Amino acid sequence: MNYFLGIDAGSTTISIALLDQNKKVIDTKYIFHKGLIKENLKLALKEMNLENLCGVAFSNSTPKILKDIVSYDNQVAVIEAVKLFHDKVGSILIVGGEQFGLIKFNKHGDYKNYKSNTSCAAGTGSFLDQQAIRLNLKDSKELSNVAFRSDVKPPQIATRCSVFAKTDLIHAQQ
Repeated sequence: MNYFLGIDAGSTTISIALLDQNKKVIDTKYIFHKGLIKENLKLALKEMNLENLCGVAFSNSTPKILKDIVSYDNQVAVIEAVKLFHDKVGSILIVGGEQFGLIKFNKHGDYKNYKSNTSCAAGTGSFLDQQAIRLNLKDSKELSNVAFRSDVKPPQIATRCSVFAKTDLIHAQQ
């Protein structure tokens, strides 16, 4: 069977997915690269079975480490991946190390628009991990699960700067 490898290196992490020709996920890796993208990518790939690999693609945020590799727009890649696993999608929240964005779809599931924070919300992903720990949660994934189950109106917080957002959250928690 043939396999395809997808790689996305963001400002803080590397995400890797190995899929078979039927688009079934065979293996994944998610690692913090700490600025050493090439070195950590090599280490992660050594842990994966890459026999019968017939295609590799990068997101366009990934540095061009390998030559002649196709790159895809980050938003298009996220939309395609989500639609592969979910029939109906109303919106997608993308949270990264530098920014966060919201992709919206209309009632027919067609792309509607994309909105992102302004230029300074540095450390957004790390900020969410820190806030999860402050709430005695394991990480931002657990924080996300708690938020998803919540039925109360969320507090208003600053979105331009994580320092202001942290202040708003501390006040809300108090």
